[in-house]
Amino acid sequence: MPMNAVVAQSGGPTTVINNSVRGVLEKLASSSKIRTVYGARMGILGVLQNDLIDLSAQSPEQVALLAETPSAGAIGSCRYKLASKETGETYQEDYARIIEVFKAHEVGCFFYIGGNDSMDTAHRVGAMARDAGLELQAVGIAKTVDNDVGGPLQEDGTFALCDHNPGYGSVARYWALNVLEANEENKASHTSDRVLVMQAMGRKIGFITASARLADPNREMPLLVIMPEAQSKDDPQANLDFITENVNRVLGEHGRCMVVITEGANLGDVGILRDSFGHAQFSASQTTAAHLLMNHLNGTDRRDSKGRAHSRLAASGIARVDVPGTIQRRDISRASSVDLEEAYRVGEHAAALALDGKSGVMATILRRPGEPYQVEYGEVPLEVVANAERRFPAEWIAPGKTDVTDGFVRWAMPLIGEPLPPFARLAEKAASEAGLGEYVPQGLR
Repeated sequence: MPMNAVVAQSGGPTTVINNSVRGVLEKLASSSKIRTVYGARMGILGVLQNDLIDLSAQSPEQVALLAETPSAGAIGSCRYKLASKETGETYQEDYARIIEVFKAHEVGCFFYIGGNDSMDTAHRVGAMARDAGLELQAVGIAKTVDNDVGGPLQEDGTFALCDHNPGYGSVARYWALNVLEANEENKASHTSDRVLVMQAMGRKIGFITASARLADPNREMPLLVIMPEAQSKDDPQANLDFITENVNRVLGEHGRCMVVITEGANLGDVGILRDSFGHAQFSASQTTAAHLLMNHLNGTDRRDSKGRAHSRLAASGIARVDVPGTIQRRDISRASSVDLEEAYRVGEHAAALALDGKSGVMATILRRPGEPYQVEYGEVPLEVVANAERRFPAEWIAPGKTDVTDGFVRWAMPLIGEPLPPFARLAEKAASEAGLGEYVPQGLR
């Protein structure tokens, strides 16, 4: 007898998350084992509140548009943490309600798209269903711009368990393009705005920050890539002094400097808020790491009696700041074609796993070693990735701790899709009038 399925999303959205929903939906629609595919509005909250929409009834045109629709607004997301067994009554109530809703709608497959916390939720729901005697196949689908779901770097240059997560390739492309454009801005205004500080998403892992280097793999820009893994965990002043020293080194070499840091950089208290999982929500903090660094470089903490700052920069001018917010993870205009394709395929693969009777697994992307870039799709037990966090490889942090290595560039470049656009590069010097000497403008004397 055909069964019904529920697909839901959790955590922060990505540019390509809806294409994973589409992959699940279209694969299940072609199977005689599935009658109806429901979307749980606002993640697991939609299950608890019996707020389901019939995805199978949507027009083909609307389903196709999921590929071009960013973020998770189509069916919604949430940051709701299911209680553990240790919490007693709340645990019993939530899980009993999930069983009740699934039984009422004859649900036999549950797909949860998200990060490591979401994989924990999928694992708990599957285990709870077994305890209650409900035949339910729980399958996870990786999603996170942080790229922190999966195992460690292997000797062949690929990552174990899940090489990379859907959503990361697009945010990496966003940052490669952002730094390309920022370089033009910094070139244009550096006689007054010597330093541009840019802040990337990432609570404590540097994959997004590292993608700034993809804008300049030949290292021609005056660019510092400051990874959270390369900083002191307990001495923010040492981190500020280290970055300042390197900014001034680059200023001496190039006359200007760009710095990309992570939102979770330990540069002082930013006044963070936390979600129900205990994760820092830096987009809602009182200030940002980028602003702390900008103020330190500009010397706003040592104003004189007339209110004038005493800059720490080794050149005239100021540091400015650029802090893009959630646009980093939703900008469909900069989506990676590779990321879009893989998000669809991993959703499709998750559906195939469920149709084959698999449960308690997460669909994964596995990279084949060597070139050209190729992937295949696999699976990993949910308990292996639930609440586990991948770390940025130490061997990909350059010795000076202000850059990443070519190893990272080789790994990440295929994920951002098409080549980045070329910008004009005019000759450095034009012919000058003979007989004219050098002149220092009056205001610069």
